[in-house]
Amino acid sequence: LRSLLAEHRLVTIVGAGGIGKSRLAQAVAHASVEHWPDGVWTVELAGLSEPALLPNAIAGALDFEIVGKDTALEELVAGLVPRTTLLVLDNCEHLLDAVVRSVEVVLRAAPGVTLLATSQEPLRTPDGQQFRVGPLAVPQEKEARGAREFGAVALLEARVRAVDPGFALNEENAKLAIEICRRLDGLPLAIELAAARVPALGLRGV
Repeated sequence: LRSLLAEHRLVTIVGAGGIGKSRLAQAVAHASVEHWPDGVWTVELAGLSEPALLPNAIAGALDFEIVGKDTALEELVAGLVPRTTLLVLDNCEHLLDAVVRSVEVVLRAAPGVTLLATSQEPLRTPDGQQFRVGPLAVPQEKEARGAREFGAVALLEARVRAVDPGFALNEENAKLAIEICRRLDGLPLAIELAAARVPALGLRGV
């Protein structure tokens, strides 16, 4: 994903809800912040219901004001033109048309801006690149041996240990952990929510 960002000005992380798109975008942005002299800025779009307010939301995240002299998008682009920055547009799926329109204008007019978007649906733009995120790996068999080598089981154990340091997988409970991860289809958010209940309910209870 970092390589894609180095080569393309628009990259979209695509995947199902709860699969870790936002967390991945945050991690990549943090890891590459030194490449952007004017910083990395995240625009959280999940709570934005009015597509026309998208330029205002982006400007607000960048801490500059839309004053109404031109259209909101024109003022946004004018503010972005002198910047070399990474914009992270998080949770775009309910605003796809507005995001695509804004992104295309920004890409044309502000050459120093790179955009990283997260969405359950791809942004269908000619110049965009997609990075599709799949679920974490889950063992196909209920064999405890080697279970930690699978991402879903490793995440479950790590999150349980974060709230119960005495927890450890063993021959018996690893089978239950594998079954939980399989029923949750390897989705990270679902696994994290399940792990939070383990200290109270136990793996069998969960």
